[in-house]
Amino acid sequence: MSVVVIHNQSDEGRSALEAGIREAESRGAELVVVHALSGSPDTRAQAQELAAVETAVHVLAPDARVEAALPDPDATSTLLTLVDKVDAELVVIGSRHRSAVGKFLMGQTVQRLLLEIPVEILLVKSR
Repeated sequence: MSVVVIHNQSDEGRSALEAGIREAESRGAELVVVHALSGSPDTRAQAQELAAVETAVHVLAPDARVEAALPDPDATSTLLTLVDKVDAELVVIGSRHRSAVGKFLMGQTVQRLLLEIPVEILLVKSR
């Protein structure tokens, strides 16, 4: 079993990664970071994006496994497929502070993930 962090290059992604590291250590589980690539058709840009993600992750979690894929047909579906692939026991997702309207209309990606991920979810607010 593993602790999965839904990753993006943001403060929310970093907060989720930090919480995921703590959870993986406390559970004695593997840490897997999943990232939906931007979808650039340029293979060089894809490789650069993946290298940047791996570098950012390995600074905080050198033993973490990074799983990434191009979104097909969209980033949310890709993330759900990656989470299913790695046998997760917990999924950690970062979120940012939102206004009252923003809370009501939570980002579609996060909302879909919360509704469709079939395991425990830890939603972490960024600082």
